[in-house]
Amino acid sequence: MGCVTPGKRTAAGAAAGAIVGAGAGAIAGGDLEGAVIGAGVGAAAGGAVGNYLDRQARELEQVAETQRTDHGILLNLRNDLLFDTDSAVLTEGAISQVSRIGDILTKYPEDHIRVEGHADSRGTVAYNEALSLRRAEAVARVLTSRGVTPRQMLVLGMGESKPVASNASDDGRSANRRVQLHITVPPPTS
Repeated sequence: MGCVTPGKRTAAGAAAGAIVGAGAGAIAGGDLEGAVIGAGVGAAAGGAVGNYLDRQARELEQVAETQRTDHGILLNLRNDLLFDTDSAVLTEGAISQVSRIGDILTKYPEDHIRVEGHADSRGTVAYNEALSLRRAEAVARVLTSRGVTPRQMLVLGMGESKPVASNASDDGRSANRRVQLHITVPPPTS
């Protein structure tokens, strides 16, 4: 998936920042002048965050299925490319792909990265949660080996709780077995 046209997300971030900043400025300044100053500061901050995420998404889409969302970036790593059946050991190709992702992410130290492992509905709930966590941890270990700091990452095993397709078919189950990286960046503080 390609990301949305760069600039549109940055403009949306600037607009959202202006609204939040105007409200904060009005409260802090108690008048229209405070609102105007707050809007300017908020727009600049929102635009900077949007631009930061747009640049990063353009780099990441060269290596993985990337989607720019309202809140950040979503990378979807398909299980059939990452692991053998019922395994949490990354394949050689997966190590290469995740390493390339890690090399990009190290350039963005402000990132907060939620690494989520997901499973299909075969097996028990407890087994699927444990397997999905081990798979997410395997991806996180490679990211860490490339310079992404552990403090940037939250690693979760979601089990079968968030399917993206029906578990009634092989294709659906395959789509549900995945590791996702949810990337956000906190707004700059003034």
